[in-house]
Amino acid sequence: MYLLIDVGNTRIKWMMIETSYSDDLTVQSGCIEALAQTLKNLNAVNTKVLLSAVNQSNGLLELLRNTGFEQVISVESQAYQAGVLSSYEQPERMGVDRWLAMIAAYQQHTSIADKQGIIIVDAGSALTIDVLNPQGVHQGGYIVPGLLMAQSALFTNTEQVKRYDEPVLAGSQYGKLDKLGNNTLQCVEYGVINQHVALIKQVVQQYPEYRIMITGGDGDMLASFIPTAIVEKNLVLKGLWQVRN
Repeated sequence: MYLLIDVGNTRIKWMMIETSYSDDLTVQSGCIEALAQTLKNLNAVNTKVLLSAVNQSNGLLELLRNTGFEQVISVESQAYQAGVLSSYEQPERMGVDRWLAMIAAYQQHTSIADKQGIIIVDAGSALTIDVLNPQGVHQGGYIVPGLLMAQSALFTNTEQVKRYDEPVLAGSQYGKLDKLGNNTLQCVEYGVINQHVALIKQVVQQYPEYRIMITGGDGDMLASFIPTAIVEKNLVLKGLWQVRN
């Protein structure tokens, strides 16, 4: 039995796997207290824990130890793993979530005869874009503030950009990117979304033959503006499964 845990900057996701990964398996998410309730129902002795933590807290590791798990592997980024070669001179400094997402995306396409490169976009607290060539070599990437982080930066650090109680569209209701904001909140949100979509489209134009895969909490919304994008909800958990051995 395996317990896969993805600790992000804002929430924790986890899933149980008995023998093989399937997209039909239940993925749960929430805070550490919600995870603690799940752990109470597990046979800790016979369960191997695989942990991806970009925001690793001592509280989580203590919880796992106190629950009786003896096999807890905190995965780290490598120079080479599961067919993917890092571009970092110090590979361990790459966020493990990015590393695992690349592994999952690459492994998903290894059986395709006309293997293409892949652009992996993770739209979470930060927006990350990574490019893998057809041989699994990481070409490099970008990291910029995510939608909420970018908006917060404007409202927090700009004197004349103030958050009023004004109407703003949400999620898939954003509509066309050429829509202009008619109040400060709309101007900020529409502007940030346009920035993110423009950056993604720029990379797509640079690598027109590459597949594009989007994951993360804002993935569905951003993918609605990128017609060729494939949305994958749980790339980090899939990556954990790929490196379980």
